[in-house]
Amino acid sequence: MIEEASDPLAKITLSPRGFIVVLATVALLVGLILALIPVHVAGPDPAMPASVSCGNTIGGVETGSVAAGLDQPDRETMVSYVDMCERAIGDRIFYSWPMFFGGGLVIIWLGVVRSRVR
Repeated sequence: MIEEASDPLAKITLSPRGFIVVLATVALLVGLILALIPVHVAGPDPAMPASVSCGNTIGGVETGSVAAGLDQPDRETMVSYVDMCERAIGDRIFYSWPMFFGGGLVIIWLGVVRSRVR
């Protein structure tokens, strides 16, 4: 009898299910990190580049940190920066939450659905 040689790459390559697990885990972690990292917008003075911290996607706009970053601005400037921060946080939510929940749902789905036995 002739014995078939095993494929050496089969030992180091991922199965399709394993690859999906890796991608889902990466999506879950990247989404969580993007949701927790604070959002920043540009400061008011272009001559002195600075950034104003707005808060993160979970807590929303933190007006105290916006006011501290602007050195006690007038009401009109504060309203303008709160609006900018809300739009910046909304842009971050557009990417972070679908990645987080999509990765979590895929991991749950892979835990519930059995793989085919061949």
